[in-house]
Amino acid sequence: MNRPNFKDIKKLKKAIFEIEAAFRKMYEDKSLQIEDIKHLCGRLAGAKARESLSGISTEELKNAKAGIRVSALQEAGYTDFGKLAEATDYDLMSVDGIGEKQIGTIRGIVTEFANSLSSKVSIRLEADGSSSDNADLITSLSRFKSCEKVRTEASPSATQLNNFSEKIRNTKTIGNSVHWIFSGSNTKQNTLLLADEMYAFYDSPLFDSLVKFLDRYHESVNITASSAMQDYEKNSADFYALLEGIGASSGNKPFLYDSIPSALAAEIDETELDLLHFNGNLRAYQAFGAKYILHQKKVLLGDEMGLGKTIQAIVAMSHINLSGEKCFFLVVCPASVLVNWAREIRKFSDIPSIILHGQTLEDAFSKWQECGGAAITNYESMGKIVDRIDNHMHLSMLVIDEAHYIKNPDAKRTMYIRRLDNESERILMMTGTPLENRVEEMCSLIDFVRPDMTKEVRSLAHISYLPEFKEKLSPVYLRRTRQQVLQELPPIDVEDEWCLMTNEDRDAYVSAVVNGSFADMRRVSFLQDDIGTSAKAARLLELCSEARDEGRKIVVFSFFRETISKLSSLLGDSCIGVITGETAIDKRQSIVDAFGSAPSGSVLVCQIQAGGVGLNIQSASIVIFAEPQIKPSLTMQALSRVYRMGQVKNVLVYHLLCPDTVDEKMMDILSEKQFQFDSFADESAIADAYENKMDNEWIKRLIEEESEKYSD
Repeated sequence: MNRPNFKDIKKLKKAIFEIEAAFRKMYEDKSLQIEDIKHLCGRLAGAKARESLSGISTEELKNAKAGIRVSALQEAGYTDFGKLAEATDYDLMSVDGIGEKQIGTIRGIVTEFANSLSSKVSIRLEADGSSSDNADLITSLSRFKSCEKVRTEASPSATQLNNFSEKIRNTKTIGNSVHWIFSGSNTKQNTLLLADEMYAFYDSPLFDSLVKFLDRYHESVNITASSAMQDYEKNSADFYALLEGIGASSGNKPFLYDSIPSALAAEIDETELDLLHFNGNLRAYQAFGAKYILHQKKVLLGDEMGLGKTIQAIVAMSHINLSGEKCFFLVVCPASVLVNWAREIRKFSDIPSIILHGQTLEDAFSKWQECGGAAITNYESMGKIVDRIDNHMHLSMLVIDEAHYIKNPDAKRTMYIRRLDNESERILMMTGTPLENRVEEMCSLIDFVRPDMTKEVRSLAHISYLPEFKEKLSPVYLRRTRQQVLQELPPIDVEDEWCLMTNEDRDAYVSAVVNGSFADMRRVSFLQDDIGTSAKAARLLELCSEARDEGRKIVVFSFFRETISKLSSLLGDSCIGVITGETAIDKRQSIVDAFGSAPSGSVLVCQIQAGGVGLNIQSASIVIFAEPQIKPSLTMQALSRVYRMGQVKNVLVYHLLCPDTVDEKMMDILSEKQFQFDSFADESAIADAYENKMDNEWIKRLIEEESEKYSD
């Protein structure tokens, strides 16, 4: 046998063991990174708690019954725990009747309060880099997120590396030329075989990939603070999901469910969720929602807009898709979100997705039948495909987005969908519309998924406002609100921008009043052909200029297409795009994408009926309404496109208004309607009653009042 090159073998072993050690460190670093994140969270929580101490009166010391002279402390200016925490022992010692023993007791009590407050703090990440700890935490989270991605992707290769390294250690081989002479043939043969394997391993694609993984990991652990901040601004939801997953702050314990009996909740929470092929980070409430879908099988998910109902559906589909069988998923949704569904499925899973719509529907359906995956269609297309599914296909899951579209049992689209109840192993109905007090509407939906519950739910309609009602619904209906689960959302500020009419504004408005046109009156300040003379337009340009200087983007909403056309022309190149009811479905998302990557100061102009549904526009942080909307829900729906999970900046909302016009009178009644809407947002029958308050009689009276005002 030919003697091997022992120097080469030694170098090969060293290279393999070094790369093995580097990989071992890569995985061991995880716990250190988590501890670093927890430490930074603790510092932020502690700082927040210390701020809160100023709200606790020194009177609390009396409850300790430790003989502390509280009145003397207060007379010396120590009126709250914040001041006590800042004081030195020398400062406190100068207070009459306060000695070392009392100071020790005071310190203990203040510390106990601080620790209690700290444990309840919910960490809020700030995009403005206002504190070094906040910036450090964002950087650590970004690095951890990137490192975890490398660790996950490298895991199969790391396993192969470990196995080969163990083989090298466990194989009896010869280490030098002298030993070669005195060794037996078997040992020599093993040495030569292992040497060949090491040469092959070193030259293999696997070794190249291992080196690349380590290079990527090195880049991940050295992500700069500025890159981390950019990552956070684009993917803030991932950062909060990591905080929850790590358990970095007890204050981030989420609200998972409402009115679900503890036994059922525990049973659902124990459901195994396989995320092997899910490409994202889940919030805790989203993981629970996905488990709920899988465990209960046929349900109605009623989470408020912006909480990621689509993501929860995709997680459930990804889990089911791992069954090993060819799966067929059908998503039925409004035409406006067909493209968004397809994009989200491709982004977060490896499930093949295909749109069944338009001229390509027949070919697309045949491809879906052959290959499986997720088919996405709109309500209007259901009539073309239902016969090919009913009694012919087995659906792993049927997803019905905006399920309130099928509340009418006599509508054709409802009948088409209900024909698929026996073909669908699981049914997920999704709607952000609160249904608790629309019992008949709710029963119509529940009757599709759980007909056995319909009679009982209807019989309990008289207590729909009580927790007992929601508890009865819990096996089939799950709803969470943003207030419950997104405590980290930045603040939202609303301003009424009163714009004094120009002469041209006034002349055009008076003409509208004389003609008795309510629609034209609502377009006050945008009626004239040249809106360079518009007071509202001038203010809008000022707000856009300020937004550009502050690094913000703007969404402008109007009900009227003519106003939208004039504004888009006025804004020129800063207007990235326009979305109206006429904008093609597939083009809407591309416009939003372009807006997302556009520079600060960019503006997206939307017709409120089209831009307020199915789009995620959280890259904007300024919302401008060109005129008051008749229904508060229309305004809130549009605002929810921006103020939703993923928003990292405080949102500024501006209503452009002209005094002594229909704007002022509409705002008066809307303030009352908004109060009622806020008070009864989950009691939709009451909310609807107030939304319909602005009827023809009220509008007629408003026109008469305006006519009298401007008759001179």
